[in-house]
Amino acid sequence: MGTSASFRAPNTPRWQAFVIALQSGQPLERLQSELFNAGTDWERELGGPAVAAYAVALLDVHARLADRLRAAERPEQALQATIAEARAASEALPGSAAGALAERAFLSLLTRVTSGSQALADAAPAQAAEQFASARGTPSELIAGYVGELLGQYARHVTAREAGRLTEGEAGIGVAATRRLTRSLAGAAEQVGREARPAADAAALRQSWQPLITEAFSRGRRLPEHGR
Repeated sequence: MGTSASFRAPNTPRWQAFVIALQSGQPLERLQSELFNAGTDWERELGGPAVAAYAVALLDVHARLADRLRAAERPEQALQATIAEARAASEALPGSAAGALAERAFLSLLTRVTSGSQALADAAPAQAAEQFASARGTPSELIAGYVGELLGQYARHVTAREAGRLTEGEAGIGVAATRRLTRSLAGAAEQVGREARPAADAAALRQSWQPLITEAFSRGRRLPEHGR
C-alpha cells in the first residue's frame, strides 16, 4: 500500500470513483463517502495491532504525561520520549502499512493537546503540563481524539497523492484549491473519528480496536438523508 504521496490511487472501481469525485468537484459529504467506500484495505491496516498499540499507549499518556512534562527540561523532550515508547510497543507487533500514519497521528494529537493555542517551542514545561491536564479529557475522549487524527491523516494521504491529477491541465483546480480540498476532507474524516467511543481499558481496547475502526469507516460511508 505504501505511504508515499507520489503513489496514485489503485486502478480499482472504488478508488477511481473517489478520484472522479475529487476531479468533478462533488460536495464534501459525497467525497467523504467515496473516501471511506474506497478504503477497505486501509480499514484493515488501520485496525491492526500495530496501530492499536498507539491507542493503548494513550492510557499511560493520559495518566503520566503531565508529570513527565513538568519534570522535563523542555516539553519537546517529554513528547519525544513518549513517542519513542509508543513506537517501540507498536514495532513489537506485526507490522502495518499504516504504521507511519499511526505515528504521525499520535504526534499530532499530543502536540495539539499539549500546546493549545501557542507553539510548543514557546511553552514552559509547567505550562505544557497544565495545558495537557486541562485539554486531555477522559481517557476515552483522548483516544477518540487519536481516532480522529488517524482518519484525518488517512484522508490527507489519499487526497494529496492525487494532487498531480487535480492540478494538471486546463481543467485542473489549482494548487491552492487542492490544498483547501485536502484540508476540508481531512477535517470531515477527523470528525468521523472523533465520534468513536473507545474502551478505556487496555485489554478491551486491543480486542475492540478493529471493530471500532470498522464502525468508523461505516459511519464515514454514510451520506446524509438529503443526499440519498
